[in-house]
Amino acid sequence: MRAVVYAGDGTVRVDDVAEPTLQDDRDAIVAVRKTAICGSDLHLLDGKTPGMREGGVIGHEFIGKVTQMGDRVIKHYEDTRVLGSFLIACGECAHCAARRFNFCTNRRALGLGTLTGDLDGAQAELVRVPNADLNLRPLAGGLSGLSDEEALFGGDILATGFYGAQLSDIKRDETVVVVGAGPVGLFCALAARRYNPSQVILLDQDPARVAFARDNMGLDAIDVSAIEPQAAVADATAGRMADIAMEAVGHVDAIKSAMKCVRDGGRITVVGVYGAERYELPVGVAWVRGIGLRFAGMANVQAHWDDALLSVAKGEVDPTAAITHRLPLDDAVQGYELFRAREAMKVVLTP
Repeated sequence: MRAVVYAGDGTVRVDDVAEPTLQDDRDAIVAVRKTAICGSDLHLLDGKTPGMREGGVIGHEFIGKVTQMGDRVIKHYEDTRVLGSFLIACGECAHCAARRFNFCTNRRALGLGTLTGDLDGAQAELVRVPNADLNLRPLAGGLSGLSDEEALFGGDILATGFYGAQLSDIKRDETVVVVGAGPVGLFCALAARRYNPSQVILLDQDPARVAFARDNMGLDAIDVSAIEPQAAVADATAGRMADIAMEAVGHVDAIKSAMKCVRDGGRITVVGVYGAERYELPVGVAWVRGIGLRFAGMANVQAHWDDALLSVAKGEVDPTAAITHRLPLDDAVQGYELFRAREAMKVVLTP
């Protein structure tokens, strides 16, 4: 089958690889209909997330149809249209029992290298999904009317935005700042709006991304390439600053900006991905100001994808507005180049 594989030295290629097979009686094989390039894929290529083996299939955002199942798969049947989760949880540990799937004792992830289970990913014609009953969501009932593209991001970045908004404990009429207008930041902002805050303000140093957020997503976004973020927020809030800041970049400078943008007693939710970065926290300042700092960890997809998908079905959120490029799987290298150069917001690949 055709698949996007890690080619070493920060590159990918499209290659012929062996088709996946069932390895456990709870596995399912899914024929991929749509898959997407994610910022986490770039973290692998750039070395921020180490451990991707050369020749390993990359990718983790996908939707498709079940073609094979193990004997213990009971929630799916052949030709079921399903959404896949990037996060592979066991469903049996104490964390899973408490619906903290992202802290699963045996957690793995698709296409993200040896540190997360060395599972082949979904930028391919076929993908094997362990523990399919938990890690695949059938698109049936009220979700059956969703198109593939409408549902596609529910297994990662859309659910991430909903998870981040829930963690932020947003109250009606509060002011929310989202640092970073990339794909995750866009969905954090859209999810935050569902809590009826008085303002949701996106900040980014890339004027093109700010324009995209405004024009394509209908969001209030500010270009902070030539102004300090805290000054922009002060101006937008008449000096009150934000009650909540959601950091959606994955860079220490973004955390620093978030801390400056919230009011005393404000809250920060760190949604961005981190690896080996270090930050010397000004503890005294944070203490005096009463800053709440919460790290999200991996997104708790399985606990939030129903809410996210139902929001799309009801017309509250349109995730397809973030898609800028649609390419065949064989053109994935071009897609990666566009995405890395920030000429694309989201690239969807069709095997």
